[in-house]
Amino acid sequence: MNDKKNEQKVDGIYTARDLYTDVMDLYAGKTFQQYSVGFKDLDPYLKILKPSFNIFTGTPNSGKSSLTLDIMMRLAKSDDMKFMLFSPESELGVTLQRVIEKFLHKPFSSVFSNRATQDEVIQALSFIQNHFYFVDRKGGLPDVDWLLERAKFCVEEYGVDGILIDPYNELSPMRTVLREDEHISILISKIKRFNRETSTITFLVAHPTKQIRNADGQFEVKSAYDISGGAMFNNKGDTITIVTRDFENHVTQVRVCKVREDTIQGSIGQCTLRFNPKTRCYEDTGFIY
Repeated sequence: MNDKKNEQKVDGIYTARDLYTDVMDLYAGKTFQQYSVGFKDLDPYLKILKPSFNIFTGTPNSGKSSLTLDIMMRLAKSDDMKFMLFSPESELGVTLQRVIEKFLHKPFSSVFSNRATQDEVIQALSFIQNHFYFVDRKGGLPDVDWLLERAKFCVEEYGVDGILIDPYNELSPMRTVLREDEHISILISKIKRFNRETSTITFLVAHPTKQIRNADGQFEVKSAYDISGGAMFNNKGDTITIVTRDFENHVTQVRVCKVREDTIQGSIGQCTLRFNPKTRCYEDTGFIY
């Protein structure tokens, strides 16, 4: 009688025997797939895992969106990854233009003397066609459920490896009665569950809610708590990266302030990258802290 009861299964309850394969895969290092961000100066501090939920924040015009696109393009080139992009602050054509620049390491606009040629743009488009998918909703802001439905389609139909949400506050709350922290908590939980179930990556760009000056009079973001609803981001992010551009010295400080799995996702620390206006891309400086 007792043996028969022990054999009964209830949905949602698991034994160690049920989880044997999962735990042995963890032991063998098979569960998490680790990828380089493509910058040797940043690589010791930030690795990309599948699945994972990665937050990028920083001061206005710090280049956090540009750096995120750089990392995604490098992953597309080095590991043949594919991404779905939701970046509603810009028109779809403008977002595509930025992705073209990241592929070619050349400016797109005619104001630059070294702009990409038409043949080079066509070459870039050929690569982007099979690696990047652009999502937007006409007539209003989508909620996270709408976005994840499109992401699921992209995973199933195109083999997408990750999604970009830039910025998160362009996603509408599912219910207007929710407090901001409740909205953020539900939003992140749904995205992270999607990542786990599909073994995908999320890059989420979040703007700070405060403008804080340091002793030199420069704006800075000290932690994830400076993001609107920051406690939820700090608690739920797998990695959190803060981007700060030093306009006077023409460099960008990239600080990884949270790493959930410090043995495989990187470590707390920072480095300096340089944004090259001639290539419209970031590059290593060789300076780490």
